[in-house]
Amino acid sequence: MKILFIAGLLLLSFLSGYAADWNESLAVQAALANNRDLRAARRTLDEAEARLRGAGRLSNPEIEVVVAGGRDFEGRIEIGLTQYFPLTARLRLEKSLSRLELEAARLEVEERERIISSQVRTAFLSLAAAREGQDLRRRQSDTASTTAKSLTTQAREGFVSSLDATQASLEASQLRADGETSRAEAAEAAGKLATLLGLPPSDPLPLKDNLSLPRSLPAARSPDGRPDLRLAAIAITAAEHDLGLARAMRWQDIGIGLFVEGERFRDEPEGIENEALLGMKLSLPLPVWQNGSAAVAEREATAARRQLMLEALQLAAAHQANSSWQQMKILFTAARQMEDDVLPLARKLLTDTQASHDRGETDLQSLFRARQRFIEVETTALEARIAFHRARAAWIFATSPSSN
Repeated sequence: MKILFIAGLLLLSFLSGYAADWNESLAVQAALANNRDLRAARRTLDEAEARLRGAGRLSNPEIEVVVAGGRDFEGRIEIGLTQYFPLTARLRLEKSLSRLELEAARLEVEERERIISSQVRTAFLSLAAAREGQDLRRRQSDTASTTAKSLTTQAREGFVSSLDATQASLEASQLRADGETSRAEAAEAAGKLATLLGLPPSDPLPLKDNLSLPRSLPAARSPDGRPDLRLAAIAITAAEHDLGLARAMRWQDIGIGLFVEGERFRDEPEGIENEALLGMKLSLPLPVWQNGSAAVAEREATAARRQLMLEALQLAAAHQANSSWQQMKILFTAARQMEDDVLPLARKLLTDTQASHDRGETDLQSLFRARQRFIEVETTALEARIAFHRARAAWIFATSPSSN
């Protein structure tokens, strides 16, 4: 645990010094190494290991001393030692149950790591999307501002209508306002990501990754290796062991003891005599009133409930994995079509309209409409890529067997 913590600090130090190297993978690794919730969750493993060391042991032996006295120094003293032994496989079942609890604790940590990894991916994606949107609005705003300044100058000289110049200025102002909104979204996303990484607010978070589309989709995969599914399966095994333990507990431990007794008594007419005895005693509780039937019935119901929960979770996970992959596939196709077909057409339309306007073959309003259409298509293309990456993150969370 200490080694992992130190490695996390070194990783964070490296990333802080070389902030340009931040990407999604490194962000996930840093969060898993330094996230405070995870560090607290991993302490449960120490607790489970400690319980395992103490499970399956015999109860402590009992020592018993009896002293009795009377007149003329008559009396007796008895010293006995008793050890209780189980009549059933209770100790073995307790040990096995503790091992299952330790494995369950490991899986709970893995599941927490999976959740934290998903949160980091989501926060990283939100930050990348906000910053890319900010850059897009800045480029659009710069282009619109340049056009607005040119039209304002031409309007003063009487070459274009002042209404056209005002419309261009309004368009540039709106794009600048949209850019400020993206800046606010980026600041919020950066705060969430820094919290997950365990970084102070002052540390910068430059990103290396962008929201480009991959060349192809990953292959569909089963969610069977997910920690929550394995944890649910272990819960059933633990319930079966717990049921066996409840049945074993119907018979309490048998007590076997040895004792030494010394007695001093008066025996007339011989007088005072001493006598020593060595004996053995046996204690066997009978399951008459407390026969454990209620506990057995409870454990049987628990085992049946956990089996149904596992089946429901497996079904939900299968649907989640399938639907998230199908959604990712559809959004990938849509984003690729926007990137490869629609956006080039909108850019060509704007270029052709600009050239036509420069030749005096079309009016300024047509150019405004072409530019507005290009801005809408460019924004939609970005939103399509963002939607794909969100679907990809959801698919990873639905199918990932670990934090990777």
